[in-house]
Amino acid sequence: MSRNPRDRSYAVKRLGELKARPDILMSMMDDPNGFVRSASAEALGRSVELPAPDVVSRLLAAIDDPNNYVCAAAVNSLGLLKATEAVHQVETCLEDIHPIVVQAAILAIARIDPSRIKDRLLEFLQSDEYLIHLAAARACGWLTHVPCGPYILRSLQDFMKLKDQQDLKLPKLYIEVLSRLQMKEAIPTLVEIAEHEVGLRGVAVEALVEMNAEEAASILSPLLSDPSNRLRRNLIEMMMQADYDAALPLVRPLLKDSAITVRETALAAVSKWGDIVSAEDVRQIAFNDPNPFVRPQAVLTLTKLLGQDALPDLVALSEDLNLHVRRAAAQSMAELDYLTSEAKSALLRLAMDEDTAEFTREALEVHDLSAIRPLPPVEQKMKAPVPEELQTKSGSLLTLLESWQEALPDLQRDFDLEELSEVDQALSTLIVHLRRLNDRSE
Repeated sequence: MSRNPRDRSYAVKRLGELKARPDILMSMMDDPNGFVRSASAEALGRSVELPAPDVVSRLLAAIDDPNNYVCAAAVNSLGLLKATEAVHQVETCLEDIHPIVVQAAILAIARIDPSRIKDRLLEFLQSDEYLIHLAAARACGWLTHVPCGPYILRSLQDFMKLKDQQDLKLPKLYIEVLSRLQMKEAIPTLVEIAEHEVGLRGVAVEALVEMNAEEAASILSPLLSDPSNRLRRNLIEMMMQADYDAALPLVRPLLKDSAITVRETALAAVSKWGDIVSAEDVRQIAFNDPNPFVRPQAVLTLTKLLGQDALPDLVALSEDLNLHVRRAAAQSMAELDYLTSEAKSALLRLAMDEDTAEFTREALEVHDLSAIRPLPPVEQKMKAPVPEELQTKSGSLLTLLESWQEALPDLQRDFDLEELSEVDQALSTLIVHLRRLNDRSE
């Protein structure tokens, strides 16, 4: 055994992670060093399952340890074990003079018997001791104790007024608790934090998403250009929950975002809002995205956006090396009105492959494969209402309109987003028609 107590403490912690036998861990409770005893008590709570009367008895004995950290660790472990037989002894620790012990007792009772602590949470929230206040706030969140909500909101507002905000742990906890309490009165404060507090904006946006704060979508939309991947993703989710499709000009460029999670969420958004003008970007993702799990989502999105016009892409993707892409192509064929003979062959080929067969069943049932319906003439499908004198200039017109649309996010500071959205919709209509005309000419 090492003479260095730090090594012994680390070894005990590791033994707990490895679910070592309780007798081995309990033997370390007799170590002369308090840190080792504390680590042993903590390890017992995380590695043992009840019933374990010997462990509970040993932890109860540790409550009287002269080292406060050992006592707190023992109380915390009794809470983790939900040792109901120890609740009376743990409850007495609420009156301990040492904040670290009271902190452990609050959280332990919240786990063992919430009814014994709920009525005192507001009292502990008002404590001047940081650890006690922190534990009470956390317990309010665990137990979704609504009566504490107004006090926690005021505490958050008071904290934000302070100039020195080095410790962000407490306001983050306040925000998380308010979210769990679904306290709508906190929405204006959370919006203000999301707009102005860099260190807290991510957690504030997450809370607003959890609270379905639709009114925040239009206010926070400029943050879609924030460098935080998590924030951009959460903002897109908020826009979708609020069905705030006016944000499309800002969401569409995120299909090319460097972050996988942002691209995935942007795909979900353009799919939800049926943004046909995004089809080309979605097609690029379906065929070429570097992440193999984003591509199948893009296949499904492309089908939703283009409908029958996605069939040539689905046929090509049915031979993709990515198994998940092939499966998505098979699933997508079930959404189409009819299949060409080429598409029928692709579907039957997928049906004969054990890796994709299960994903072809719906498509095979939906389509009458004994009487394949041909595609309508290309000219009919690709017609676009563009004057003849402009048709020769359709390529340059399309380039200009696409450039205009891509520049819309840069104009958000000078124009109302609703106005930009109207321009975006008009541009989308023209771009779709010109693309069809160009496809026809090719």
